[in-house]
Amino acid sequence: MNNLDVILDLGSQSLRLGVFDQDSKNIYISKQKNINDINNTSYEKSLKILIRDAEKKLSSHIENVVILYDSPKFYSLDISIKKTFDDNTSIKEVYNNLIQEAHFFVSQNNYKDQIIHLVINQIIVDEFTELEKVIDDIKIKSLKLEIKFICLKKKILDNISNAFKKNNLKILKLYCSSYVKTISFKDKIKKKDTVFFIDIGFERTSIIAFDKSKLKFFKTIPLGGNNITKDISKVLKLNLDYSEDLKVKLNEDDKFGSFNKKIQNEINPYSEMLEKNISIKLLKNVIKARIDEIIELAIYKNNYFEEIKSHKKPNLILLGEGSKLLANDNNLDLKKNFSELIFFNESDCTICKSGQIYNKSDESDITLVKKNIKKEGFFERFFNLFAK
Repeated sequence: MNNLDVILDLGSQSLRLGVFDQDSKNIYISKQKNINDINNTSYEKSLKILIRDAEKKLSSHIENVVILYDSPKFYSLDISIKKTFDDNTSIKEVYNNLIQEAHFFVSQNNYKDQIIHLVINQIIVDEFTELEKVIDDIKIKSLKLEIKFICLKKKILDNISNAFKKNNLKILKLYCSSYVKTISFKDKIKKKDTVFFIDIGFERTSIIAFDKSKLKFFKTIPLGGNNITKDISKVLKLNLDYSEDLKVKLNEDDKFGSFNKKIQNEINPYSEMLEKNISIKLLKNVIKARIDEIIELAIYKNNYFEEIKSHKKPNLILLGEGSKLLANDNNLDLKKNFSELIFFNESDCTICKSGQIYNKSDESDITLVKKNIKKEGFFERFFNLFAK
Protein backbone atom coordinates (compact mmCIF):
# COMPACT_ATOMS: atom_id res chain seq x y z
CA MET A 1 0.00 0.00 0.00
CA ASN A 2 2.87 2.37 -0.79
CA ASN A 3 0.56 4.62 -2.79
CA LEU A 4 -1.96 4.99 0.06
CA ASP A 5 -1.83 6.84 3.38
CA VAL A 6 -3.11 4.86 6.36
CA ILE A 7 -4.08 7.00 9.37
CA LEU A 8 -5.07 5.40 12.68
CA ASP A 9 -6.57 7.51 15.45
CA LEU A 10 -5.73 5.72 18.69
CA GLY A 11 -8.59 6.99 20.84
CA SER A 12 -9.31 5.87 24.37
CA GLN A 13 -12.77 4.60 23.46
CA SER A 14 -12.47 3.94 19.73
CA LEU A 15 -9.84 3.07 17.14
CA ARG A 16 -10.48 4.91 13.87
CA LEU A 17 -8.82 3.88 10.63
CA GLY A 18 -8.81 6.04 7.52
CA VAL A 19 -7.15 5.21 4.19
CA PHE A 20 -6.48 7.95 1.64
CA ASP A 21 -5.13 7.97 -1.89
CA GLN A 22 -2.47 10.38 -3.18
CA ASP A 23 -5.17 12.92 -4.09
CA SER A 24 -6.21 12.92 -0.39
CA LYS A 25 -9.50 11.21 -1.24
CA ASN A 26 -10.84 8.95 1.50
CA ILE A 27 -11.28 5.43 0.13
CA TYR A 28 -11.90 3.57 3.40
CA ILE A 29 -13.03 4.44 6.93
CA SER A 30 -13.74 2.12 9.86
CA LYS A 31 -13.94 2.10 13.65
CA GLN A 32 -13.57 -0.43 16.45
CA LYS A 33 -14.45 -0.04 20.10
CA ASN A 34 -11.33 0.23 22.24
CA ILE A 35 -10.42 -0.70 25.81
CA ASN A 36 -8.64 2.20 27.50
CA ASP A 37 -5.37 0.38 28.15
CA ILE A 38 -2.55 0.09 25.62
CA ASN A 39 -1.30 -3.08 27.35
CA ASN A 40 -4.70 -4.77 27.44
CA THR A 41 -5.16 -7.84 25.23
CA SER A 42 -8.63 -6.58 24.27
CA TYR A 43 -6.96 -3.50 22.82
CA GLU A 44 -4.69 -5.64 20.65
CA LYS A 45 -7.69 -7.71 19.57
CA SER A 46 -9.56 -4.56 18.50
CA LEU A 47 -6.52 -3.41 16.54
CA LYS A 48 -6.19 -6.79 14.84
CA ILE A 49 -9.86 -6.82 13.82
CA LEU A 50 -9.66 -3.26 12.50
CA ILE A 51 -6.58 -3.97 10.35
CA ARG A 52 -7.75 -7.35 9.05
CA ASP A 53 -11.16 -5.99 8.04
CA ALA A 54 -9.48 -3.11 6.20
CA GLU A 55 -7.08 -5.46 4.38
CA LYS A 56 -9.98 -7.68 3.33
CA LYS A 57 -12.00 -4.72 2.03
CA LEU A 58 -9.03 -3.13 0.23
CA SER A 59 -7.58 -6.44 -1.01
CA SER A 60 -4.16 -5.23 0.12
CA HIS A 61 -1.77 -5.75 3.00
CA ILE A 62 -1.29 -2.89 5.51
CA GLU A 63 2.25 -2.53 6.83
CA ASN A 64 2.80 1.15 7.63
CA VAL A 65 0.55 3.47 9.60
CA VAL A 66 0.55 7.07 10.84
CA ILE A 67 -0.77 7.30 14.40
CA LEU A 68 -2.84 10.04 16.04
CA TYR A 69 -2.70 9.76 19.82
CA ASP A 70 -3.66 11.84 22.83
CA SER A 71 -2.65 11.65 26.46
CA PRO A 72 -2.58 13.89 29.56
CA LYS A 73 1.17 13.17 29.51
CA PHE A 74 1.78 15.47 26.54
CA TYR A 75 3.52 18.70 27.51
CA SER A 76 5.12 21.68 25.79
CA LEU A 77 8.25 23.75 26.34
CA ASP A 78 9.58 26.89 24.68
CA ILE A 79 13.07 27.76 23.53
CA SER A 80 14.58 30.94 22.12
CA ILE A 81 17.74 30.22 20.17
CA LYS A 82 19.96 32.79 18.46
CA LYS A 83 23.16 32.92 16.46
CA THR A 84 25.19 35.85 15.20
CA PHE A 85 27.69 35.68 12.34
CA ASP A 86 30.92 37.55 11.62
CA ASP A 87 30.02 37.96 7.95
CA ASN A 88 26.80 38.13 5.97
CA THR A 89 25.57 34.54 5.75
CA SER A 90 23.00 32.76 3.61
CA ILE A 91 19.89 32.14 5.74
CA LYS A 92 19.25 28.82 4.03
CA GLU A 93 22.69 27.62 5.09
CA VAL A 94 22.03 28.21 8.80
CA TYR A 95 18.25 28.00 9.30
CA ASN A 96 17.94 24.19 9.42
CA ASN A 97 21.13 23.86 11.45
CA LEU A 98 19.74 26.18 14.11
CA ILE A 99 16.53 24.16 14.30
CA GLN A 100 18.59 20.99 14.65
CA GLU A 101 20.67 22.50 17.45
CA ALA A 102 17.52 23.39 19.37
CA HIS A 103 16.15 19.89 18.77
CA PHE A 104 19.41 18.35 19.95
CA PHE A 105 19.51 20.51 23.08
CA VAL A 106 15.94 19.59 24.09
CA SER A 107 16.51 15.90 23.33
CA GLN A 108 19.70 15.75 25.38
CA ASN A 109 18.19 17.51 28.37
CA ASN A 110 14.91 15.56 28.24
CA TYR A 111 16.34 12.19 27.34
CA LYS A 112 13.37 10.21 28.69
CA ASP A 113 11.00 12.08 26.39
CA GLN A 114 10.42 12.17 22.66
CA ILE A 115 9.83 15.34 20.65
CA ILE A 116 6.53 14.86 18.79
CA HIS A 117 6.06 18.33 17.30
CA LEU A 118 8.46 21.19 16.70
CA VAL A 119 6.70 24.47 15.88
CA ILE A 120 8.55 27.57 14.66
CA ASN A 121 6.63 30.52 16.10
CA GLN A 122 8.95 33.37 15.19
CA ILE A 123 11.86 33.98 12.80
CA ILE A 124 13.83 37.17 13.41
CA VAL A 125 16.83 38.21 11.33
CA ASP A 126 19.27 41.06 11.99
CA GLU A 127 17.69 41.78 15.40
CA PHE A 128 14.45 43.42 14.21
CA THR A 129 13.15 41.95 10.95
CA GLU A 130 10.52 39.23 11.34
CA LEU A 131 9.94 36.68 8.58
CA GLU A 132 6.81 34.58 8.12
CA LYS A 133 8.76 31.83 6.33
CA VAL A 134 12.21 31.21 4.95
CA ILE A 135 11.51 31.35 1.24
CA ASP A 136 14.12 33.61 -0.35
CA ASP A 137 17.82 33.02 0.28
CA ILE A 138 18.84 36.32 1.87
CA LYS A 139 22.08 37.34 3.56
CA ILE A 140 21.88 37.90 7.31
CA LYS A 141 24.09 38.85 10.27
CA SER A 142 21.98 37.17 12.96
CA LEU A 143 19.15 34.67 13.24
CA LYS A 144 16.79 34.11 16.15
CA LEU A 145 14.10 31.43 16.38
CA GLU A 146 11.25 31.09 18.89
CA ILE A 147 10.33 27.41 19.01
CA LYS A 148 7.64 25.45 20.84
CA PHE A 149 8.18 21.72 21.41
CA ILE A 150 5.41 19.22 22.18
CA CYS A 151 6.81 16.10 23.88
CA LEU A 152 5.76 12.73 25.27
CA LYS A 153 7.41 10.05 27.40
CA LYS A 154 9.39 7.52 25.37
CA LYS A 155 8.03 4.73 27.58
CA ILE A 156 4.50 5.45 26.33
CA LEU A 157 5.71 5.40 22.73
CA ASP A 158 7.50 2.10 23.30
CA ASN A 159 4.29 0.52 24.65
CA ILE A 160 2.35 1.69 21.60
CA SER A 161 5.08 0.54 19.22
CA ASN A 162 5.24 -2.92 20.82
CA ALA A 163 1.47 -3.38 20.50
CA PHE A 164 1.65 -2.53 16.80
CA LYS A 165 4.63 -4.79 16.20
CA LYS A 166 2.57 -7.72 17.45
CA ASN A 167 0.22 -6.98 14.56
CA ASN A 168 3.13 -6.66 12.09
CA LEU A 169 2.60 -2.93 11.75
CA LYS A 170 5.27 -0.26 11.51
CA ILE A 171 4.53 3.21 12.88
CA LEU A 172 5.86 5.76 10.38
CA LYS A 173 5.03 8.77 12.56
CA LEU A 174 3.05 9.54 15.68
CA TYR A 175 1.34 12.89 16.23
CA CYS A 176 -0.63 14.51 19.02
CA SER A 177 -4.22 14.08 17.89
CA SER A 178 -5.67 17.22 19.51
CA TYR A 179 -2.90 19.43 18.09
CA VAL A 180 -3.22 17.97 14.58
CA LYS A 181 -7.00 18.40 14.64
CA THR A 182 -6.76 22.04 15.69
CA ILE A 183 -4.37 22.78 12.81
CA SER A 184 -6.86 21.35 10.32
CA PHE A 185 -10.00 22.83 11.88
CA LYS A 186 -8.38 26.24 12.40
CA ASP A 187 -7.72 26.49 8.66
CA LYS A 188 -11.32 25.54 7.88
CA ILE A 189 -12.84 28.07 10.26
CA LYS A 190 -10.35 30.77 9.17
CA LYS A 191 -10.21 32.76 12.39
CA LYS A 192 -7.13 34.99 12.28
CA ASP A 193 -7.36 36.54 15.75
CA THR A 194 -6.82 34.70 19.03
CA VAL A 195 -8.49 31.30 19.03
CA PHE A 196 -8.74 28.85 21.92
CA PHE A 197 -9.42 25.18 21.26
CA ILE A 198 -10.67 22.90 24.03
CA ASP A 199 -10.72 19.21 23.14
CA ILE A 200 -12.50 17.23 25.89
CA GLY A 201 -11.58 13.58 25.55
CA PHE A 202 -12.08 10.47 27.68
CA GLU A 203 -9.77 11.20 30.61
CA ARG A 204 -7.93 14.30 29.40
CA THR A 205 -8.69 17.76 28.10
CA SER A 206 -6.35 19.59 25.73
CA ILE A 207 -6.15 23.38 25.63
CA ILE A 208 -4.49 24.92 22.58
CA ALA A 209 -4.36 28.63 21.71
CA PHE A 210 -3.33 30.40 18.51
CA ASP A 211 -2.86 34.08 17.79
CA LYS A 212 -2.61 35.10 14.14
CA SER A 213 -2.01 31.41 13.34
CA LYS A 214 0.95 31.21 15.77
CA LEU A 215 0.83 28.49 18.44
CA LYS A 216 0.87 30.37 21.75
CA PHE A 217 -0.28 27.83 24.32
CA PHE A 218 -0.50 24.06 24.68
CA LYS A 219 -1.49 22.12 27.77
CA THR A 220 -3.33 18.96 28.78
CA ILE A 221 -5.10 18.27 32.07
CA PRO A 222 -6.05 14.78 33.34
CA LEU A 223 -9.82 15.38 33.38
CA GLY A 224 -12.33 14.46 30.71
CA GLY A 225 -15.72 12.97 29.92
CA ASN A 226 -15.06 9.77 31.87
CA ASN A 227 -14.58 11.82 35.04
CA ILE A 228 -18.15 13.07 34.61
CA THR A 229 -19.34 9.47 34.26
CA LYS A 230 -17.47 8.50 37.44
CA ASP A 231 -19.03 11.42 39.31
CA ILE A 232 -22.53 10.33 38.29
CA SER A 233 -21.74 6.78 39.38
CA LYS A 234 -20.29 7.82 42.74
CA VAL A 235 -22.77 10.52 43.75
CA LEU A 236 -25.92 8.79 42.50
CA LYS A 237 -24.69 5.29 43.39
CA LEU A 238 -25.14 3.90 39.89
CA ASN A 239 -22.88 1.53 37.97
CA LEU A 240 -20.43 3.01 35.47
CA ASP A 241 -21.99 1.64 32.27
CA TYR A 242 -25.43 2.89 33.25
CA SER A 243 -23.95 6.27 34.27
CA GLU A 244 -22.32 6.63 30.83
CA ASP A 245 -25.58 5.76 29.05
CA LEU A 246 -27.43 8.21 31.29
CA LYS A 247 -24.97 11.01 30.54
CA VAL A 248 -25.26 10.48 26.78
CA LYS A 249 -29.04 10.18 26.83
CA LEU A 250 -29.48 13.24 29.03
CA ASN A 251 -27.34 15.26 26.64
CA GLU A 252 -29.45 14.13 23.66
CA ASP A 253 -32.75 14.89 25.42
CA ASP A 254 -31.48 18.23 26.70
CA LYS A 255 -30.42 19.13 23.17
CA PHE A 256 -33.95 18.59 21.88
CA GLY A 257 -35.62 20.14 24.91
CA SER A 258 -37.47 17.11 26.27
CA PHE A 259 -37.00 14.23 28.70
CA ASN A 260 -38.84 11.09 27.73
CA LYS A 261 -38.97 9.34 31.09
CA LYS A 262 -42.12 7.30 30.30
CA ILE A 263 -40.60 4.88 27.81
CA GLN A 264 -42.21 1.58 28.73
CA ASN A 265 -39.46 -0.85 27.85
CA GLU A 266 -36.33 -2.32 29.35
CA ILE A 267 -33.91 0.09 27.63
CA ASN A 268 -35.39 3.20 29.21
CA PRO A 269 -32.22 4.97 30.45
CA TYR A 270 -34.16 6.78 33.16
CA SER A 271 -35.77 3.66 34.68
CA GLU A 272 -33.24 3.17 37.47
CA MET A 273 -33.28 6.88 38.28
CA LEU A 274 -37.06 6.75 38.67
CA GLU A 275 -36.83 3.68 40.87
CA LYS A 276 -34.29 5.37 43.14
CA ASN A 277 -36.16 8.67 43.09
CA ILE A 278 -33.19 10.56 41.59
CA SER A 279 -34.17 13.89 40.07
CA ILE A 280 -33.05 15.18 36.66
CA LYS A 281 -31.97 18.36 38.44
CA LEU A 282 -29.53 16.45 40.67
CA LEU A 283 -28.08 14.63 37.65
CA LYS A 284 -27.61 17.94 35.85
CA ASN A 285 -25.92 19.47 38.90
CA VAL A 286 -23.44 16.59 39.12
CA ILE A 287 -22.54 16.99 35.44
CA LYS A 288 -22.31 20.78 35.67
CA ALA A 289 -20.00 20.66 38.71
CA ARG A 290 -17.39 18.63 36.83
CA ILE A 291 -17.78 20.66 33.63
CA ASP A 292 -17.22 23.84 35.63
CA GLU A 293 -14.03 22.37 37.10
CA ILE A 294 -12.72 21.42 33.64
CA ILE A 295 -13.45 24.92 32.32
CA GLU A 296 -11.86 26.51 35.39
CA LEU A 297 -8.61 24.56 34.95
CA ALA A 298 -8.56 24.77 31.16
CA ILE A 299 -9.36 28.46 30.79
CA TYR A 300 -9.60 30.60 33.89
CA LYS A 301 -6.37 29.28 35.40
CA ASN A 302 -4.65 29.48 32.04
CA ASN A 303 -1.72 31.92 32.08
CA TYR A 304 -2.12 32.86 28.43
CA PHE A 305 -5.83 33.60 28.89
CA GLU A 306 -4.96 35.86 31.82
CA GLU A 307 -2.49 37.75 29.63
CA ILE A 308 -4.92 38.55 26.83
CA LYS A 309 -8.36 38.80 28.45
CA SER A 310 -7.97 42.45 29.44
CA HIS A 311 -7.53 43.74 25.86
CA LYS A 312 -9.32 41.32 23.53
CA LYS A 313 -11.90 38.56 23.59
CA PRO A 314 -10.72 35.40 21.86
CA ASN A 315 -12.87 32.88 20.00
CA LEU A 316 -13.49 29.49 21.62
CA ILE A 317 -13.81 26.30 19.59
CA LEU A 318 -14.87 23.11 21.35
CA LEU A 319 -13.98 19.59 20.16
CA GLY A 320 -14.30 16.06 21.45
CA GLU A 321 -17.17 13.95 22.78
CA GLY A 322 -17.07 15.66 26.18
CA SER A 323 -17.64 19.08 24.64
CA LYS A 324 -21.17 18.05 23.60
CA LEU A 325 -22.23 18.47 27.22
CA LEU A 326 -21.14 22.10 27.06
CA ALA A 327 -23.40 22.77 24.09
CA ASN A 328 -26.41 22.47 26.39
CA ASP A 329 -24.83 24.21 29.37
CA ASN A 330 -25.83 27.84 29.77
CA ASN A 331 -22.34 28.90 30.83
CA LEU A 332 -22.59 32.66 31.12
CA ASP A 333 -18.89 33.11 31.98
CA LEU A 334 -17.87 31.48 28.71
CA LYS A 335 -20.23 33.68 26.74
CA LYS A 336 -18.95 36.73 28.60
CA ASN A 337 -15.25 36.01 28.14
CA PHE A 338 -15.25 34.83 24.51
CA SER A 339 -16.43 36.69 21.44
CA GLU A 340 -17.80 33.51 19.87
CA LEU A 341 -18.35 29.88 20.91
CA ILE A 342 -18.13 27.34 18.09
CA PHE A 343 -18.91 23.64 18.52
CA PHE A 344 -17.04 21.74 15.83
CA ASN A 345 -18.77 18.55 14.70
CA GLU A 346 -16.13 15.88 14.16
CA SER A 347 -16.53 12.64 12.27
CA ASP A 348 -14.31 9.58 11.99
CA CYS A 349 -13.32 10.73 8.51
CA THR A 350 -12.50 14.36 9.44
CA ILE A 351 -10.33 13.19 12.36
CA CYS A 352 -8.31 10.81 10.18
CA LYS A 353 -8.21 13.34 7.34
CA SER A 354 -6.64 15.94 9.65
CA GLY A 355 -3.79 13.48 10.29
CA GLN A 356 -3.31 12.84 6.58
CA ILE A 357 -3.21 16.57 5.80
CA TYR A 358 -0.75 17.28 8.61
CA ASN A 359 1.49 14.37 7.58
CA LYS A 360 1.90 16.03 4.17
CA SER A 361 2.64 19.47 5.64
CA ASP A 362 6.06 21.12 5.86
CA GLU A 363 5.85 21.26 9.64
CA SER A 364 5.59 17.48 9.97
CA ASP A 365 9.18 17.03 8.73
CA ILE A 366 10.80 19.59 11.03
CA THR A 367 11.30 17.16 13.91
CA LEU A 368 13.73 15.09 11.83
CA VAL A 369 17.21 15.90 13.11
CA LYS A 370 20.72 14.95 12.08
CA LYS A 371 22.81 12.98 14.54
CA ASN A 372 26.18 14.57 13.81
CA ILE A 373 25.62 17.91 15.54
CA LYS A 374 28.77 19.26 17.11
CA LYS A 375 28.72 19.14 20.91
CA GLU A 376 29.19 22.48 22.58
CA GLY A 377 30.37 23.51 26.00
CA PHE A 378 27.91 24.68 28.64
CA PHE A 379 28.55 28.41 28.25
CA GLU A 380 28.49 28.27 24.45
CA ARG A 381 25.12 26.46 24.57
CA PHE A 382 23.81 28.96 27.09
CA PHE A 383 24.69 32.03 25.04
CA ASN A 384 23.57 30.46 21.76
CA LEU A 385 20.19 29.49 23.18
CA PHE A 386 19.31 32.53 25.21
CA ALA A 387 21.29 35.40 23.70
CA LYS A 388 19.13 38.39 22.87
